[in-house]
This record gives sequence, C-alpha cells and structure tokens, in this order.
Amino acid sequence: SNVLAGKYQGKVYFVNPKGGEIIGRHVFKSVTEISDPVDLAVVTIPANKVLALIPELKAKKIKNVLLITSGFAEVGAEGKRMEEELVKHAREAGIIILGPNTMGISNPHISLYCTGTHVRPKPGDTMLVTQSGNLGTQLLAFAEKEGIGIRAFAGSGNEAMITIEDAMEGFEVDQLTKTVVLYIESIKNGRRFFEAAKRVGKKKPIIALKGGRTEAGAQAAASHTGAMASNVKVFKAVCRQAGIILVDHPMDLLDLSAAFSSLPLPKGKRVGIVTLGGGWGVVACDLCMENSLEVPQLSETVINRINNLLPGFWNHANPVDLVGEMNTEIHMTILEELIQWEGCDAVIHMGIIGRRIMIQSVMESTVALDKNYDNNFVEGALAYLDNFEKQFVERTVTLMEKYEKPIAGVYLLNDNKTRTITEVEGCKYRGVNFITPERTVKALAQMYQYAQWLKG
Repeated sequence: SNVLAGKYQGKVYFVNPKGGEIIGRHVFKSVTEISDPVDLAVVTIPANKVLALIPELKAKKIKNVLLITSGFAEVGAEGKRMEEELVKHAREAGIIILGPNTMGISNPHISLYCTGTHVRPKPGDTMLVTQSGNLGTQLLAFAEKEGIGIRAFAGSGNEAMITIEDAMEGFEVDQLTKTVVLYIESIKNGRRFFEAAKRVGKKKPIIALKGGRTEAGAQAAASHTGAMASNVKVFKAVCRQAGIILVDHPMDLLDLSAAFSSLPLPKGKRVGIVTLGGGWGVVACDLCMENSLEVPQLSETVINRINNLLPGFWNHANPVDLVGEMNTEIHMTILEELIQWEGCDAVIHMGIIGRRIMIQSVMESTVALDKNYDNNFVEGALAYLDNFEKQFVERTVTLMEKYEKPIAGVYLLNDNKTRTITEVEGCKYRGVNFITPERTVKALAQMYQYAQWLKG
C-alpha cells in the first residue's frame, strides 16, 4: 500500500496463490502469469516457502528480489541453514537478493517508497543504508520532518547476498549521492569495505554509526540480523584511516548529513559566534573548545565596526552578545562582519531564528487578556517575523556562496514548522539550523575533521 499511496509511476502487480482481488486490483496466482517483464519481486511469504519460489522467479526471468521475510540466520542454526541454501539456489538461478529480514527500500527520485513504515522523504542527495530496518525508517521519518532530501534508502537486513561492501562500491559511482549515511552492526569483508570507503571518502563524506559496540549490544545484534560481532577498536581504526565520520547516536547521522549536504567545508577551526543571549555564548564557547574548535578574539577592526551597530555596553568579544538588540538589520550586518573576517572560518548564530514562536506566545497571552487588542496587528507582526527569518536564511546562504565558509544556526524556540534544512532557490547551499548549540557545534567540528582528513 505504501508503494501505491506514494504514487509510484511504474507498474505494480499483486501475486498470491489464491488469486482474486485486493483493493480492486487483480491478483495473479503466480509471477509466471504476468505478461509484462518484471524488474523486482518484493517477497513477504513465510521463510519456509521462499526457496520453492526460486524456480518461478527464474522462469519469469526476474533477477532482483527484495526479501522482506524474517526467520533466517537471525533466528539460529536452522534459519542460517535455510538462508545458505536459499543463496545457493538463487545464485544458480542468476537471482540477486536484498535481505532477508529487511524493512525495505526507498527511492524518492522515482517516488518508490517500498517500506513497512509509511514515510516519504523528499528527493535529495543523502544515501541511507542501515542494517536495521526500524532504525532506518525512523531516520527516514526524521528526514521527512526536517526537510533532508534522500537519494535512496535500503534496509540491508541479514545481507545474505548484497552487503554493505557492495553498497559502498555503488556509492562511489552514483552521481546523485553526495553524502553517505550508514548504520552498521557487522562487516563481512573488512578489507574490501576499507578499500571502498577510502575511495568513496575522497569524493563524498561517509557518516557511520556502529551498533554492537558493547558485549550486550553485540549479543543483541546477533539475534537481530544474525550479525557476527566485529572488533570495535579495529573498526574505529578503519574509520580513522578511511575518513569515515563515526558518530555515537542515531540522530547524529542525519544532523551531520544535513550539515555536509548543505554547507561548505570549513577551511580551519576558528568559529565566530553571534548570540541573542550571553548564556548561550558561554555554552557555545565551551562546546567549541571541547570539540577541538577555537573561538578567537575579535580583531580591533571587527570590534570598531560592531561598535557602530550595538550599544557601547556590548561585550566587545567573541561570542558577540547582541544584548537583546531586536533590530533585524543589525543582526544581518554583524553576521556579515564575522563571516568576512579573515580570522574566522565558520559562524554560529543563536537565537535569531525562532523568535517568531516566542513572540507569538506573548501576543496570544496579550490578546487573551485585552479583548480590545487588534488581531490584525498581531497577524501583521507575525508575518513580518516570518518574512525576516526567511530573508535571514537567504542572506546566510548568499554569504556562504560569497565567502565559502559555513554558517549554522540555533533556533531560539521550535515548533511543528521548524526544519533543520531550508532550501533557497537557485543556490547550491542551504540554510541549516539546529534546535540546540551542541548539535550545531558537533556538526561543524566533524566537518572540520573531515576537511583535515581530505588534506591528508
């Protein structure tokens, strides 16, 4: 139903031995009854019946199978035996299997959403492959909400035939893939993975989360996908040498994919910070230092220019505390002063975006108390703030294209309209704003580390 509801434009055929109709569509009793050629068979029948399906698929000349069915290597010795026998017969029939035990695949570029969870992110350039279907579809849902475009998704399942190593070699040649995101529990061919990752990493960033880092996690992975535990120290060493950005939490995967796919890489580690509140500036400084970034002192030239914009009691330091200044033009001007400063490689702005939400709640309280309050004024004020925030994001993207330095923000407040990524028409970069300082700093720090690896 997800394939149909997602408006896939290709032909879809239902097959079940009972025949009949499902949701008004004809059901074939066998794939051999279908007169048209078939590119992909999506199989959901019980595990003990899959092997018998291979001759039918061979007769129909179907070469590709997405095997959703579980009950193979992940359940123990008998399941592993069934999986090995299935692979043997599939190879003999010239059939390639993705899975078994997978949540499915998605390719938003052709409106193909073949997953059990009905999420449909927009087309983009982030490739997502996970050895956990549920984690993968959770990340797809996050991408859909946050405006992160997806090149394609695959839950690789038990990887009986198609493995992470195969996928990695595909990423290398796929022109639409700009960022690679992986959730890995085990690797079947470490040398092949390492060599492919080194090649891919020189062209596009690879962001990975390793599952099974602890003994308990490794045991869970074995019962989940039949994965054999890999040495975590060895895996970390491989990541360092191959330039893979290794993260600790699932949400880090898409935070970093948002940053890498939307911002220019920083050329250095010096960060300029502009904040609507002093406390945030202190926290951001600590986070930068803890993540191997620097917060340099402002030059006299920059200080003198900002002196013309802020009251004399501003802090004259980096982070630049806006001391509650609400003039939106001043915010934009100070941001540009920082990004064009030669002593700065990246800029973080905090509290400038998201003020609309705070002011809306204040105005709603005011209207509730004062029945004579002009609703048109409230709506007009909120529309003004919406327009400012749109213009501010557009300005940050324009500045990134001009100076080739990343600018990332932190929302003051967030609501159901809040998005990590904001597209700007006609621009190669995009606005990126996170809901916490630590997510923003971590993204810039990882981008800097990757840029240093590229330099060798």
